[in-house]
Amino acid sequence: MDDDKFFRLRYVGRRFDRTRLPLDVLADLPAFRDLLVAYAKQQWRAANSDRQRVPKGFDKSLSFDLVGIEPGSAIPALSWDEATAQEYLPGFASELNEIVTASYADVISLVDDAGHDVFPKALDPEHVRALNRLGSGLHEDERIEFVGSKGVDGNVVYLDVVRRKRLITKVRETYESRHDGIGTLIGVFAPPDAQATIKVQAFELGQIDIRIDNERVKVFDGNINGTVQFDLQIERDNNDAFRGIVQVHGVDLIDPEIGAELERCGNRVEAIAILVDGWSDGAGVAPSAEAVSAAKSFLSKRPMLCADFRIYPTLAGGVLFELVRNDWDLSVEFLATGGVELFGIEVGGRGELEPVFYGAVSQDFIDFFDAKVGR
Repeated sequence: MDDDKFFRLRYVGRRFDRTRLPLDVLADLPAFRDLLVAYAKQQWRAANSDRQRVPKGFDKSLSFDLVGIEPGSAIPALSWDEATAQEYLPGFASELNEIVTASYADVISLVDDAGHDVFPKALDPEHVRALNRLGSGLHEDERIEFVGSKGVDGNVVYLDVVRRKRLITKVRETYESRHDGIGTLIGVFAPPDAQATIKVQAFELGQIDIRIDNERVKVFDGNINGTVQFDLQIERDNNDAFRGIVQVHGVDLIDPEIGAELERCGNRVEAIAILVDGWSDGAGVAPSAEAVSAAKSFLSKRPMLCADFRIYPTLAGGVLFELVRNDWDLSVEFLATGGVELFGIEVGGRGELEPVFYGAVSQDFIDFFDAKVGR
């Protein structure tokens, strides 16, 4: 923070190169503001112990504006509007300036402490709601740096997926994350006096109920056993077990032809899964459960490409997907450890992609794969 009124958040990760800021992380900005305001209210109450409530207009006086996205990865710059503070709380702008400064320090301390296994015993619901939104769109190997901050180790303070999860689950039992996948439609429910839902047997989440707009019932009605693709904000516990759906970002039926290709690929993976040690004239190792699970997870995330996939077992206990797309002949190898490698050669050119390793079928891997296939 340069002068007690400007805040800069640096987004670090491949998605944010060349000053790009994906739309799914924009929700972080009001969440950051709400977390700071929650601490500001605490600061006010501590300084005015004779008052049970903050004054009318307090919340509106803490208005923040996005004044630019600066270069250097992607750095949204936020400004506290002191003129608005004066409008809603005349005569308190100077005091609010001090409160905003102290509240920002509280946010930094909260995040920095979490990186050193120091957590508050509890947080008010207002803090938790803001934390649940702040960073919920981050992928593995991405982080938000608080520009100008300095932690107890002397380094800039940052929030990443691991630190965020540990922080939230220490002050409550669950945390939120984004999840996209597929499943089989097993029910459609449209009560006349309530919101409609569909019941889906999801590959990774089990049986789930997804709310839909009532006018969309006709899209799903009559398509029992059809394949559904969804994009959800979900709640997980501190063991990563699914607890519930928080928000539906998108849900739709997959075209029957795509569904047929998905089934073909799924059957092929199942056939590979039953191979035993010694296949291929004694040279092959039985595919590991981790490799098979990773392959199925990948299918669930990219069903639209199933018609392009050629699927084979590997001698080392893995599963190999091959496809030609976007002028690249690509191979996706799901290793026996559960990791995944992407490599390939340019069709009709000299380009070559050396193996790039990811520890799991993570969102980072999906993003990298999408970039190569031109999605």
